[in-house]
Amino acid sequence: METASTFTMNTTSFASENPTPRTMVVGSGENTWIWSTDGCWDLTHAPNPSGEPLNSGIRLDCELVDVIIDPTKTALVIIDMQNIGLKKALNPPSAPPMYEAQDAILNCAIPASRKLGLQVIWLNWGLTEEDLANMPPAEVRVFAFDANTTKVDYGLGERQGDPCDPANFLKCGETPNLGRMPGTQLGEVVVEDGTRVDAGRAMMRGQWNTALHGSLADAYEEGRSVPRPDVWIHKNRNSGLWQETSAFGEYLRKEGIRTLLFSGVNTDQCVGATLQDAHAQGFDTIMLKDGCATDSPPYAKASYEFNCARAWGFLTSCKALAKAAGVQY
Repeated sequence: METASTFTMNTTSFASENPTPRTMVVGSGENTWIWSTDGCWDLTHAPNPSGEPLNSGIRLDCELVDVIIDPTKTALVIIDMQNIGLKKALNPPSAPPMYEAQDAILNCAIPASRKLGLQVIWLNWGLTEEDLANMPPAEVRVFAFDANTTKVDYGLGERQGDPCDPANFLKCGETPNLGRMPGTQLGEVVVEDGTRVDAGRAMMRGQWNTALHGSLADAYEEGRSVPRPDVWIHKNRNSGLWQETSAFGEYLRKEGIRTLLFSGVNTDQCVGATLQDAHAQGFDTIMLKDGCATDSPPYAKASYEFNCARAWGFLTSCKALAKAAGVQY
């Protein structure tokens, strides 16, 4: 049976009294990284990882340790920046950081990706009738039931006594909000300029509520005519990679994309779920922290950033991507 080592070392030029190698090839087969003593991980997935480094690789500043990426194998993934979560006419549970993330994506991440020749992927909610019929109750609960409290953390941070004692559990309860049920007609809404629009059916494909928000829609249209055209991929769960046969996963494998730069909303929900599944499936996962946002308490985003710094890949920013591309930020 053929076997492959977990890592190999290039130790030709270090002194015998210094056991640290200059480089290590970590992984096996076609999925390898190269660690080097210059404080960097090479994620270019070169055909011969023990050979000469890729001259076209781009060095990207990250927290803890930098990475080198191959633009031809890298995608900027923008998740769920849609009207239903951001358009104020629909009264979403949005927060100021979401609009700040939108600005970072528009002003830094997209221009940098265009200049570097990265693939830009817009991964968005977009249900079909079949998806609706097979929607699990856990997903329906998130969209169509509200906790009976105005507190963002439901009051978890104010609890007295032992939080593990059932006597101290929160009991605010939940109430159906049928107007947010996936597939429900949202009706006519008035947008900022006074225009009335039919918002369509909640979460369904081809509806105004699932269109990209604001200037992001213009960025997508512009990206359809660039040398490496933008791609729009629908998803039907929080994660775009929740099953092996997902449209997102099939596209990445067909195009040979190995490295994913994550942005969008919500950091701790759809972005985080997709990132974790991508990590588990062997993709390189990098979070753009200023391009991700959530309406959850700050500690929810902080937890993801902490884990992305090491456990789930790497942590960087849209500004760092702009720096790598030579784009002003």
